[in-house]
Amino acid sequence: MSEMIDRAGGGGTKYYPYTMEESREILAPQARSLHASASRLGSELRANSVVFEATLLPNFLANSYFPEKLVRLLGLTSLGSRPANGDLILRNRTEVGVPTKSLIVAGSTESLARLTRILESDGLTRPEKAAAEELRKFSNIHLPRASEVVKSPPASTGEAHPRREAFEAILHPDPDAYGLARQPISSELFHKFERYIQGLGGEVASSSRDVVGGLTFVPVFLPPEKAIEAAEFNPLRSIRKMPRIRPVPALPLRSAPGVLRPAPTPASPHAPEVLIFDAGVNAHEEFFAGSVTQVDLTERPAFPGCLEHGSAVTGAVLYGRVEVGEPLQSPQVRATHFRCIPGHDDEGVELYWLLDQIQKQVAESDAMIVNLSLGPEVPVDDGEPHRWTAVLDSLAYERDMLFVVAAGNNGSEPNDGGANRVQVPADMVNGLSVGACDRPHPEPLWSRSEYSAVGPGRPGAMLQPSVLAFGGDPQRPFSRLSGNGRLSFDWGTSYAAPLASHGLAKLSAELGDRSSSSALRAFAIHFSEPHVNVKAEIETGHGRLPGDFTDALLCTDRQATVLYQASIDRDQMLGFTLPVPEGVNRGKVKIKWTLAYASPTDPTEAVEYTESGLEFTFRPHSNIYSFRDPDTPSRNIKVNLVEEPERVAELVELGWKKSLNPVSRSQKIGPKASESSRRRGGKWETVMQGQDCLLAKSLSLPRLDIEFLTREGGQLTRESAPVDFSMVVTVESLAGLPVYGMAKVEFPVLSELPVMLPVQLRT
Repeated sequence: MSEMIDRAGGGGTKYYPYTMEESREILAPQARSLHASASRLGSELRANSVVFEATLLPNFLANSYFPEKLVRLLGLTSLGSRPANGDLILRNRTEVGVPTKSLIVAGSTESLARLTRILESDGLTRPEKAAAEELRKFSNIHLPRASEVVKSPPASTGEAHPRREAFEAILHPDPDAYGLARQPISSELFHKFERYIQGLGGEVASSSRDVVGGLTFVPVFLPPEKAIEAAEFNPLRSIRKMPRIRPVPALPLRSAPGVLRPAPTPASPHAPEVLIFDAGVNAHEEFFAGSVTQVDLTERPAFPGCLEHGSAVTGAVLYGRVEVGEPLQSPQVRATHFRCIPGHDDEGVELYWLLDQIQKQVAESDAMIVNLSLGPEVPVDDGEPHRWTAVLDSLAYERDMLFVVAAGNNGSEPNDGGANRVQVPADMVNGLSVGACDRPHPEPLWSRSEYSAVGPGRPGAMLQPSVLAFGGDPQRPFSRLSGNGRLSFDWGTSYAAPLASHGLAKLSAELGDRSSSSALRAFAIHFSEPHVNVKAEIETGHGRLPGDFTDALLCTDRQATVLYQASIDRDQMLGFTLPVPEGVNRGKVKIKWTLAYASPTDPTEAVEYTESGLEFTFRPHSNIYSFRDPDTPSRNIKVNLVEEPERVAELVELGWKKSLNPVSRSQKIGPKASESSRRRGGKWETVMQGQDCLLAKSLSLPRLDIEFLTREGGQLTRESAPVDFSMVVTVESLAGLPVYGMAKVEFPVLSELPVMLPVQLRT
């Protein structure tokens, strides 16, 4: 169902908003100020090279505009990027406050002096002239500002605090290590940071430091009023209050007798396994025995509510949604429950200890699904990927694992400042974040539960939460199962996430050897029910998950769903034929596709966090091509090569140029956004969707062309590993034609997925 496709060239002359003279007028004073400020920095506050930022005009967000000549000429080191705002200046209009990015680079004092000379002098060498042209892409050059380094600075009271508080410091890659590969900060520079913090009356928890993608994360204990002074350390990327672990509910709302006894037989030892990291469970109680294995990662005794929470999460993973007095079927899922709450008794390093435990256990397991109903109590930060997010995204990519993460219960917080946005690590780009809705599938008139965290997410997964599942609310709480069969009631995204894990684990068994983390994500999002209010996607993501995927796997006569799985090389374009039979020749045809893949990530690039990107093009008719007028290149006409051969011959004789591929049909890619933010939210998103509804006569062997790009350190790269992806496509005849039967005949390469129908128990 796929073929290699030749790529057509494209693009025209780039519009530059400023002339060289205008850029010099803007940037030369900034460069002089930067050089002077860098020269005044004491040796205790810097490396040999000085870290500074250069803000790009929004016109130049694409990686192809990376200022490689300027960086090479000045001997700069690229350290990453952070979000910024600027003016998008077009030929006929200007958009103010458009999202862009600041490149974070490091250079010697001599490099900054040469930068100033390039901006002020006319007698430039040829390489300097080429570098000067690249400066036209920038609007601002400056040292890092305290407002960018200190996240949520403590309010000043005018009084010194008697006790130190826990912060997390993030240090840039080594400013003195030249090259594309970002090296962690040197031991010498790290010790300089330790001495500086000690001079402020603080302490660095050096034994807990961790390096992720070149960034150094380390806990710091510091008087809160000293955070601004800490930001003066030039290689410090950011410093923020150390968040807490999301609290476990102390007591259930109320309790009820429970489900119908006796307990069903345990899960098969061959059933799919879900790893759970939570607050503990009694694995020997009758409804969990034989289906649950508990591993104690902590020796601390359980807090009030811990076992109830851990049991509720585990029960939802095993049985899905349960109700009072109902019989339960034998679980089709096994669970390994790692008791990790309460964890390390030192609040400042608890998050580090807990993530280390997750890393260790996940690395030793072959399970595909990990349920996280816990995490740091901190919402997504656009400027800084959190250590949890970066580490788990890397694990998901390397081990083909799907982390199903509760989005957070902070949705009713004020949206000013983003306090109501999804909490870490639900901003993963290679995971599935789950928010809560107030009614279970398939009940109508559902909405987001008020407490459920909202989007947007970060670049690479802007549409967050990914999906919603039933999490309950005060009017209709979630039934929490204990191992003895009794029920208690509460609500939260902590319970929506294991419901999603339950359904996806069962789906993984149905898919068999076709199962992968990308296939599970593609199915989850493809079959989610969008909210009736299309503007609510910032709250509801792709929609509400089905309670079970069995109905999705059983196609009706009028539709066919196909799972495509492929690997694509860098710079390759593959065309995938969509399963629209030629016999579907009347009425309208609805086509929907969902593509998912896992990408390597770069936490130093807050704006360009994903390093792999796919871009698709929809071509509905295999015989309709575009011809371009040789005298007026902007004039194009569409011609059917099969039905109009005489016209084709005439156009060719007159010098009209035929397109390399059939005519495409434009699609909305990624979140609805401006062109400038599409660079971040479109081709580099790890989940992509599209759908169309066309007359059957306008379709003939339609196909999706998929292209693969990679980037590293803000630049496009060539030598990259292939990317594996899964794509789910559904074709439906709105005229009721038997698409399924015709597709089986016309596309014999397709094989049916054997679907096991669940046995319904009757009482």
